[in-house]
Amino acid sequence: MKKLSIAMALTALIAFSLGYFTRGALEGAPNTPKETEQLTVIEDAMVSEPQSGVRAEPKEENIKITPSSDHEAIRETIDAANRESSAKRIRDRLADFFVINGIGPDRAEEIVRGLIDSRNYLRQIQQTMFDHRTAEKAEQIARGDEVVISLTPEERTAFEAASQAQYRKVFGEFYEAYELYEQSSVQRLTVRSLASSLAEPLDYVAKETLVQIMYEEQSRLNATLESESAGSGARPTSRPQGWEVEKERYYRRVDELRLYNERVLNRSRPYLMASQFEQLERLLENEVRKFELLVELENLDQ
Repeated sequence: MKKLSIAMALTALIAFSLGYFTRGALEGAPNTPKETEQLTVIEDAMVSEPQSGVRAEPKEENIKITPSSDHEAIRETIDAANRESSAKRIRDRLADFFVINGIGPDRAEEIVRGLIDSRNYLRQIQQTMFDHRTAEKAEQIARGDEVVISLTPEERTAFEAASQAQYRKVFGEFYEAYELYEQSSVQRLTVRSLASSLAEPLDYVAKETLVQIMYEEQSRLNATLESESAGSGARPTSRPQGWEVEKERYYRRVDELRLYNERVLNRSRPYLMASQFEQLERLLENEVRKFELLVELENLDQ
């Protein structure tokens, strides 16, 4: 476990617990370099658990394949099952958005189906771009050279424009409201995780209040982290000295995260029952403790 793993863990921790608003890469594009900056395709923003690019095949009891089966019919059945699974994730993800904006079931379903179609359309656009880049390096690939396939800045800009155009088309008059809703997407995942673990349901007002509190405190924390990063200066090159400096910085982050937790809990207490408050306290502390343990393990490796 090296310092890179600690930095990655910090990023993940802040993204989950504290609400760093980030947009992921397009799901399922073959050979897509992680460093390629891409605008999120909607289904990737709709899920709360990590998704691989491999489709989950329907269970055997749902599809019986025999030697005489029509393979095209089987493929269509599998595609339909995957589409319904995607639709469910999107409905769950946007449930609060539909309520907040007074969107009825018919219009909501139209948006859900439009997002699935947009995902497929954008995936095709991106795949075409990567196929073009791959063809350009065919000779290097044939020689066995190490090759990185990535989009050009112009292609990324074009892809972002195509994505935005698709979202505007799908959401129509609700597009700006959707953009605003997405700003607190990570906080909503955290609150949803909390709500799913509670014996007593978390009412709508309490959920929205928690989302707002976490979003505001995340913005405050981000400002602190950015200020520190801007004034950090050059990093030392000596490994022993470098780790001591890094360790001190990581433990400062732990302190900052706990201050964040304290502010969120103090502001949230009036809106939660005692058992709900205790569960939120455990959820926030557990995320900080995970990162703290990673730092401690790294320290043992030095």
